Amino acid sequence: MNSLIRSALVLTAAITIAVGSAAAQEIDGIAEVRSGNEIRVDDTIIRLYGSSAPGPDEACDSGERRFRCGVIAWAELIRLADGHKVSCDIEDQHAPAGTSYATCYVGERDVNEALVRSGWAEAAQGVERYRVDQEDARRARRGLWAGRIRPPDRRQAP
Repeated sequence: MNSLIRSALVLTAAITIAVGSAAAQEIDGIAEVRSGNEIRVDDTIIRLYGSSAPGPDEACDSGERRFRCGVIAWAELIRLADGHKVSCDIEDQHAPAGTSYATCYVGERDVNEALVRSGWAEAAQGVERYRVDQEDARRARRGLWAGRIRPPDRRQAP
């Protein structure tokens, strides 16, 4: 009987450790959008994993017109997440300067996917997760893919 109690205690401890580790890999809170690629949740800066939007100062060309596509990408992320309760699953905590790469959700909606699907972000190189969404935006000529827009090459892996 003593061995059975000991086994139950070991199992309980293992489950507690596993649940604690899983909880440490998720950040919940109200999103504050900082750019087309970044949000802040409490004191944590989060870059959206697997997607790459133009920076606020980047411009895109559409035929004869130039426009600040980075500002439009930023506005789209504001529409999707700013002020909303988000839940972010940390994918990579080894980003520079205390930034974490994460997949963020507003309710059931994957914000990273929605930004790529809208056409205002590209799927990052080396990450296949959002490649189908990018191709859908490209075929539908949404966002960066409308007209003859030539977005800068910034599709780096997270």
